[in-house]
Amino acid sequence: MIAGASPGGPLQQFEDVRKRARRLEADIDGKLVAYNRVSVSQGAKGGTESDVESGEQTGDSFTTSLASELESLLAQLSETHQDMGRCVKDLAAGEGARQSHVLQRHRELLHEYEKEFRKIKANIKEQRERDDLLHSVRKDIGEYKSAASARTDPLLRERGAATNSIKTADQVLESAQTTFDALRNQRQLYSSIGSKLSAFRARLPTIDSLVGRIQRRKKFESIVLAIVLATCAKSFSTSPSCADGG
Repeated sequence: MIAGASPGGPLQQFEDVRKRARRLEADIDGKLVAYNRVSVSQGAKGGTESDVESGEQTGDSFTTSLASELESLLAQLSETHQDMGRCVKDLAAGEGARQSHVLQRHRELLHEYEKEFRKIKANIKEQRERDDLLHSVRKDIGEYKSAASARTDPLLRERGAATNSIKTADQVLESAQTTFDALRNQRQLYSSIGSKLSAFRARLPTIDSLVGRIQRRKKFESIVLAIVLATCAKSFSTSPSCADGG
């Protein structure tokens, strides 16, 4: 008698083993769906490198556990098919042939399960290798950037110092240009004032001459007036009327 089978004829034993096979098939089908979902999620994951590494650490244990469960279920289903084969041998010729076709369909389904399992497992392995390669490339790029930054930092500091020096020189030159413009404007103003003073000084002799002539004219007129007054006074004092009155 087959282990785990209920007592009864060969046909009853075959049906009992077939029920066990169906339960295993249902479990395998659900596990394969979950296993394929893991493969798809790993292929579509993104984000930062730390997020990817965290996701890999969390998902690897689940993926490994799921793969182990599927391997165990597939092995149990294969053993169940062997039990079904032994039951078929105990059946009558006609019934045995009919159940042999049933067993063949179950074995074909097992073959499809095993094929799908190997395909998903290969996809996950390929994705993991690609992630490892990507992680390695990112690490190399990070190390190269760090080394390049260490080499270029002094150059950047020197460049910044040179840029600041150029800015300072530009400010000094701009201030000097402003001062030069102010001095030039003052020079032009002083030149204009000097020209006006020179013109004024050139006119001073004419003014001095005119004033001198006026002063001489006034002095002459004063002398003439004094002479006239003196003559009049003398004439008045020597006139007959003045002598009689004395």
